[in-house]
Amino acid sequence: KEKTDEVVKEFGDGLKGKIHTHKCDVTSLESIKETFKWIEECFDTISILVNNAGCSFNVKVLDTSDEATEKLEKVIDTNFRGLVHMTREAVRLINKSGDYGMIINMSSILGHKIPFVKVPVNLYPPTKHAVTAFSEILRQELVVAANDKIRVTNLSPGHVFTDIAVFAGYTKSAEAFYKKLPHIQPEDIAQSVVYLLSTPPNVNVTELTIAAVEG
Repeated sequence: KEKTDEVVKEFGDGLKGKIHTHKCDVTSLESIKETFKWIEECFDTISILVNNAGCSFNVKVLDTSDEATEKLEKVIDTNFRGLVHMTREAVRLINKSGDYGMIINMSSILGHKIPFVKVPVNLYPPTKHAVTAFSEILRQELVVAANDKIRVTNLSPGHVFTDIAVFAGYTKSAEAFYKKLPHIQPEDIAQSVVYLLSTPPNVNVTELTIAAVEG
């Protein structure tokens, strides 16, 4: 929220339209419901949901310490459980509008295939596999319900230059982590989202994988 507010302040009158920010803890169902109550009160409905929240930690699955357990639980709650509840609330409001809508779930190439790596990736790939499967289940449920107004895309990036590795405790700087890894920028993912939104309502790009050319 703070970073978004900074961007809004930086661009000032140069922004087209208005940006509203609201902090939500996706690991808390109570916070999710409160957030969508705020959205409904302020805007009545919603058209687009991008489930982009994600985290990882430098711990092993077989580490039975309380600290490791807490971190592993947070990965599950952030990467998958929160995404599910966010989506359910969003679909409810899109249906309320009776208009077209789109759900974009941020998965990962690790949500399709897991390479043998020497750093502990623990529950990050399993939760991303779950996101990939959930996206298809969601699409199928909408088809069975004869809901042809809500489209679902599972967006799977390769390495993206963000601070996630720093927060995970793998390194002290993103530059150091990505220096030897083929990667793309957050702007590349944003452009992909814009592309998905630009497709006509009768087209559903169900899966989109994006990686660096040399990746």
